[in-house]
Amino acid sequence: MTVDFRDTITIAAPAAVAGDIMKAVQEWPSWTASVSSAVRSRSGPLTVGETVVVTQPKLRPATWTVTEVDAGGFEWKSDSAPGVRNVGGHWASDNGDGTCTAELTLSFAGPLARVVTLLYSSLIRRYIRMEAEGLKRAAEAAAQTS
Repeated sequence: MTVDFRDTITIAAPAAVAGDIMKAVQEWPSWTASVSSAVRSRSGPLTVGETVVVTQPKLRPATWTVTEVDAGGFEWKSDSAPGVRNVGGHWASDNGDGTCTAELTLSFAGPLARVVTLLYSSLIRRYIRMEAEGLKRAAEAAAQTS
């Protein structure tokens, strides 16, 4: 069984700006309170195969492995919780009018996915919304200064 969470938000900035902010995962604590720290295994541009240890309030640290990267964002997976596999997507696409739409997704699969999401669904939704709103503020601020 897979349980999916998703949030979208329109941002007054190009997708490349939002994508760059999302891919700078070590900077997330500066624009979203849903992440306390993000420690990358490499420096430079985010790359496929790289791992990132993400610490969030009220949750245990999770190790994420980047599985896809392009100009508009990235996807990663985590098997940090026993019995649960996660896939998180962070993508932005241009709307053709100088704005973009960011889509943030988080999927839970595995034998304990349903139990975990029943216990944590409110927190998961709140953190995804916090991330979307923080991304919007950061990308719009960056677009204003460029």
